[in-house]
Amino acid sequence: MRGLLVTVGVVLLWLGPMFALYWIAGAARRWFHSSKRRNPLTSGLLRGPGQTLREQLDDARLDMMGYVSVGSAMPLFAAALYFAYRELGVPKPPQWWLFAMIGISAFAFAAYKIVRLVERARNLRLGLEAETAVGEELNLLMKQGFSVYHDIPGDKAFNVDHVVVGPNGVFAIETKGRAKLARKGDKGAYSVELRDERLHFPDWAGSEPLDQATRNADWLRKWLSSAVGEPISVRPVLVFPGWMVERKGKSDVAVISGKECLGYFPKAKFATLSLKQMQQIAHQLDARCRDVEPTTYKPLKD
Repeated sequence: MRGLLVTVGVVLLWLGPMFALYWIAGAARRWFHSSKRRNPLTSGLLRGPGQTLREQLDDARLDMMGYVSVGSAMPLFAAALYFAYRELGVPKPPQWWLFAMIGISAFAFAAYKIVRLVERARNLRLGLEAETAVGEELNLLMKQGFSVYHDIPGDKAFNVDHVVVGPNGVFAIETKGRAKLARKGDKGAYSVELRDERLHFPDWAGSEPLDQATRNADWLRKWLSSAVGEPISVRPVLVFPGWMVERKGKSDVAVISGKECLGYFPKAKFATLSLKQMQQIAHQLDARCRDVEPTTYKPLKD
C-alpha cells in the first residue's frame, strides 16, 4: 500500500504544480482585467504586416509548450501506472515492457509533433519577416500620398498581405518569403525568372504564387466595387523580398523584388482615381482592418 501511495504522490507532484500554474495564470489575467483601471483606447487597432502569421506563430509556440510539458512526463506516467498495478495486486497484470512501450510511444509522438511544429514555426517566421520587410518599404509610400494597409482579412480563411491605394489605382500585394540556396557568389542562387507565365527558381518552378495573387486581387476588386458602389479595378502584385527578379515574359501579375517597391508603385500606370474615390476606398479598408482589439485592460465604455 505504501508503494501505491508513493506512486500516486509522484503523479500528483507532476500534475498538481502544472495545473496550479495554469490556474494562477488565468486567475491573474481575470484579476487584472477586473481591476478599477480601463484601457484608454476605445477603438480597434489597424492590422500590422503579418498579423495573421504572428497569431499563427503564437499558436504554434503554445502548442509546442503543451507537447513539451506533457510529452516529457509520459515515461514517468507509464512507470507510475506499472507500479500502481503491482501494488494493487491485479491478477495477471500487463508486463512491464507494455508500460515501457506506452511511455516511449507517447514520448516519441510528442517529439514528432514538436519537430513538425518547429518546422511550421520556421516557415511562419520566414513569412512574417518577409511581410514585415515589405510592409516597412510600402509604408514609405505614405509620404507620397498613398494609403497603405496590411493583412486585409478576406471572406474566408485567407488574407491579402498588403493593399496600396493611390491616384494611379489600387494594388493587391502578395508577399512571398522564400529561402535562398546557400551558394555564395552564385547569382543564379538568388534570382527568380518570370517567363512562360511561370516563376522559375533555382530549385523550383510553378505558377501557384501568381495564381494566388490573381485570386486575392479578384476578391478585393469584387469587395471594393460592392462596398464603394462603383467598379474598382485592382492590380495584382507579387513581391519577393531579397530576390533578384528577371522578367523575361509578360504576365497579368506584376512581379517585383522588395527593393523595387518604392520605384514601382508611384510610376505604375494602371488606373486613375479621383481624390473622392481614394477616400472612399481608404475608408472601407480602414474599417475592415481596424479589428485588433486592445487587450491590456477592459475597454472603457461610455
